[in-house]
Amino acid sequence: MAIPTARQLKNAAGLDRRKNREASGHFLVEGWRSVTAAIDAGASVAHVFRSPSLVVPEAASLNQLNGLTVFDISDREMARISSVATAPGISAVVRIPESGHEKGTPNRTLFLDGVQDPGNVGTLIRTAAWLGIDCVALGRESADPFSPKVVRSTMGGIWDVRIERPENSVDWIRQALDGGVSVWVADMNGEDVGSWQVETPSVLVIGSEAHGVSDAVRRLATGAVSIPGSQGRKGVESLNAAVAGAIIMSHWASR
Repeated sequence: MAIPTARQLKNAAGLDRRKNREASGHFLVEGWRSVTAAIDAGASVAHVFRSPSLVVPEAASLNQLNGLTVFDISDREMARISSVATAPGISAVVRIPESGHEKGTPNRTLFLDGVQDPGNVGTLIRTAAWLGIDCVALGRESADPFSPKVVRSTMGGIWDVRIERPENSVDWIRQALDGGVSVWVADMNGEDVGSWQVETPSVLVIGSEAHGVSDAVRRLATGAVSIPGSQGRKGVESLNAAVAGAIIMSHWASR
């Protein structure tokens, strides 16, 4: 039975903080489904922690995978590592994947401009993966895609899209436009998504929950797209960012 060092346990517990993730180049993946999705995707897994509370029959087969280091720890130690109230019984320390610039320009890129809620970010990544969107780019003002809550919310979808994290959103948008990519922002006053005609390569920008797309990005955009609501509504002023993104992406992917 492999036993981790105190340092390995401490480092894993510290991955709930962004500065530690960025310094180490690793993040924590929790839960059987998410860990196996990372392994199946060929992610660079540093090591796996497993505790007695994991009752999945297939868990024993992890030891047979070549190159995979599996540490058996107590449920108490697992609770110290985990970012959730009830530890899932399995966690993995995984290297943050490269952005993939060398792979060329994606056909469709979802850009998150200041989307700060981790649940929304994770749901948008999951939806993008489901609909076949190639890439999700996140400005620095958005939630970290490799934070524990975002990773859980993606339900493994983080391995099905290319993730990019530009340091400067405006510079990234300008480079996309210079490369012949059209950039569309989600906006209440935009073109009806039902008649939206967009060619690839293209970028769809979803703005922050409170303020929408930033003015700097909006000024550069090729155009805007909106989801018309029903007449006579009194209480609802807008859609949740993840819901709006899902609706527009569904139309976008079908074009």
